Amino acid sequence: MAAATEKIKDLPSEQSEALPSGTTLLGDQFTIERPLSNGGFGITYLAQDNYLERSVVIKECYPEVFCRRDGNRVLVRSHSNHEKYRAIVEMFMREARSIAKMRHPNIVGVHRIFEDNETAYLVLDRIDGRDLLDIVKDKDQTLTPAQIKAALIKILDAVDLVHQNDLLHRDISPDNILLDKWGSPVLIDFGAAREEASRETRALSAVLVVKDGYSPQEFYFAGGKQSACSDLYALGATFYHLITGSAPPNSQTRMSEFASNNADPCEPLAGRFDEYEPEFLAAIDKAMRILPKDRLQSAREWSAIITTETARPVPTPAPMKPANNENLEKTLTRLVSETNEYVRNSQPREGKIKSSEPVVNPSRVSAPKWVEEFNAETTTVRSPKPARVDRKSTETSKPRRPKPIPEIVPEPIQSPSKIRAFISGRIFRRGLN
Repeated sequence: MAAATEKIKDLPSEQSEALPSGTTLLGDQFTIERPLSNGGFGITYLAQDNYLERSVVIKECYPEVFCRRDGNRVLVRSHSNHEKYRAIVEMFMREARSIAKMRHPNIVGVHRIFEDNETAYLVLDRIDGRDLLDIVKDKDQTLTPAQIKAALIKILDAVDLVHQNDLLHRDISPDNILLDKWGSPVLIDFGAAREEASRETRALSAVLVVKDGYSPQEFYFAGGKQSACSDLYALGATFYHLITGSAPPNSQTRMSEFASNNADPCEPLAGRFDEYEPEFLAAIDKAMRILPKDRLQSAREWSAIITTETARPVPTPAPMKPANNENLEKTLTRLVSETNEYVRNSQPREGKIKSSEPVVNPSRVSAPKWVEEFNAETTTVRSPKPARVDRKSTETSKPRRPKPIPEIVPEPIQSPSKIRAFISGRIFRRGLN
């Protein structure tokens, strides 16, 4: 599969295999605007969905090894290849249906699959963005280590879903990973994807895409055993290029040197880039091992290595306790004792008071400072009621002297339980501070 980018590159004018602009498909539902790329197995176009009035990307199944163009129709070059060609078209349709079932934010969406012009077509989302190859070449727009790590984690999750559906992408490379306008990576161009059961003949392997620097060595010869670690090699090579700025050496060259017991021409990432965690770089190096058995074997395994620290749950902090608990308990005991003493001296005693016993004047009792704070916070000052005015008498009677307003004194608090609650709250807040 493929998706359009902001930087659309037209195919050369001599590319005669592509459908011309203005060609309609499936009746008049889709109109071809321009070709975008030709991978040998299919041709990708920017198109218009006339029913929904939106831009889409259409992938045409066109294995040029077996077919040719006759107007808009696709014909087999040789009658002996007819069955092989139809097997490829059926495989294209089958894989398209499998990919359409994979709902993932980092995998380009599939809208529909249909047959026309004696071949099959796949309708995809158009992704506005730039691919990683354009970004790595642009010296004015570089990705930070944090952005690169976040992109790899998301793509690993997408690749894991592909592998769980018994598919291989087979064409992971910097130009097949787009960053959309939100900076999120999207895996595109499953044009070389193959189900395990479909890799059966040399004819099928002839149309598979091989990219120097990114494809593992088992992609270069027919009958090579391909597995999930083959895609992981290509993904590691892609991020190797993103980190170093250069594509890694061809895997065939690496294999040749390995067979000759020479040093690996691919310099490991580990120990070269201090801005990355050592585990992050070591995981890429392991994914790019020459022999498949030495590589990381699953996207989930790779993801677990590089997300160990970030995925670790943060422990819940213990509830805060007041400092110096022993001192606070002593202070609380002392203040409660003062409270009881103050309340006893402030309340009138029950029954008659003997003349020999001195009467305690509450206004003269020395209250602790906290009592003043408590009264100031909890006592409501009562205003005197306004005097009633007789309108008839005011006209004839002499003016009366206003009665002096009594001094407003806060009523003493006489509830020990309320005072104890106030003290406890005060002490607890002080302990926290």
